[in-house]
Amino acid sequence: MQCKTLTRLSAFLMALLVGLLSVVSCAEKNDEEKETVTLTVMSWNDDFRRMMETYFIPRHPRLMDHVEIRWVSDEIVGYRDNVLSRLNAGQPIDLFLGDHEMAPWFTGNPHVASLRQLGIDESELTAQYHYTRILGTDENGVQKGSAMTAEPGVLLYRADYAAQYLGITHQEEMQERLSSWESFIATAAALRENSGGRVKMLANSTELWHSVETAMSGLWMTDGRLSVSDETAAHWLDIVRELTAADAFLGVKSFDDDWYNAVDSGVFCFYSAPWLNKSSAADHADITTIFSSSKRSGISFGKFKTSAPPDGYVFGGDWLYSSANSTHKEIVAEIIRAFTCDKEFMRLIALGNMQYVNNTDVNAELAGLHIANPLLDGSDAFSVYASAAESLEFARPSVYDASISKLLLNQTKTYAKGESTIEETIFNFRYNVWKKFPEITDEPEKPAPQPSEQSPAPPDA
Repeated sequence: MQCKTLTRLSAFLMALLVGLLSVVSCAEKNDEEKETVTLTVMSWNDDFRRMMETYFIPRHPRLMDHVEIRWVSDEIVGYRDNVLSRLNAGQPIDLFLGDHEMAPWFTGNPHVASLRQLGIDESELTAQYHYTRILGTDENGVQKGSAMTAEPGVLLYRADYAAQYLGITHQEEMQERLSSWESFIATAAALRENSGGRVKMLANSTELWHSVETAMSGLWMTDGRLSVSDETAAHWLDIVRELTAADAFLGVKSFDDDWYNAVDSGVFCFYSAPWLNKSSAADHADITTIFSSSKRSGISFGKFKTSAPPDGYVFGGDWLYSSANSTHKEIVAEIIRAFTCDKEFMRLIALGNMQYVNNTDVNAELAGLHIANPLLDGSDAFSVYASAAESLEFARPSVYDASISKLLLNQTKTYAKGESTIEETIFNFRYNVWKKFPEITDEPEKPAPQPSEQSPAPPDA
């Protein structure tokens, strides 16, 4: 009897062991045979790829173990149109980046998924800056793009030039001298006189446009028609004309070699954003800024201080989007959540990569740490940008804004030199808009010729 019982027990244990081995074997087999997912990610630079590989993938092993990322890198010139072409053709593109100027095209495209379609709830976005949400939202109020960074703009000015030519040593006093367009222009004139023309206020007039353009955002169009007032256009034109009279511009193109050299020596200030002056919080010797002494002479390094410009502005930024036909929405959603909603993850990026992330809570916390930025003479950049971001509010731009702005900029030089009146300049601007976009505006009425002056012929569009 005892022998039979032992035999039955041995058989049961053997069956149990075989079953357990079978389960383990099947689990290992299923894990090995789990299908690899290919995620197509598109960008115009390698910054996002580096952050994915450095921060996201190591911290999400279970999600990413069977994900293979197909990186599609493209040049910034033509990038927007290439993305739209892929979307409209139904080609695979699971995640793609866009900057603030691309936003109207991406949010307005029906093939771009809303954040809600990805499973990202409104409650997850409450710490994002309002203006970044506006830029990522379509005309129906549906948010499609979620920004990783906020990129509020400031002026960086040479503290040594301020002391030498203006007698100013305190940021508060310099801020007063740059807080309005009237005082900004007066400062440029004083700088010219006191430096004997050696130091210019800015490298070019186009840099000013960042500030004025943000203030004009959403004002070009109303209900699908051009609606900008003549006073709005005249505001910009008069600023440039007065600064031209003050000999404020060096006349070099932004970000070419002459511009770098000018900022290093000979130009008082330039329009800047967080992506232009990053440094490592862990090692202040590791400067990733474009003003690194390893790339340039470094004459100006550490001599900058910050000020708010007359009008606040946003310059750059990275929004994350997904196509509506992506079959990997859960993976895409987790990536977007991490980079644009997850406070812990965004704090990690802010400190490790010196990004000004799109999270008000994280930035307020970091501003309290007083992290010194060596480019800015040890100033706390997080506090500077937190203050700049608070003042930014503007309307959603249209797909026409950038083109209309360019047509206005094309008229600036002639007016600034006194070669045309304000009426003629605005007429030429409106005429060229009508020629390019007859569907959104009416042919402008030519201004009456001034006494003893001949009205110019309509310009070529």
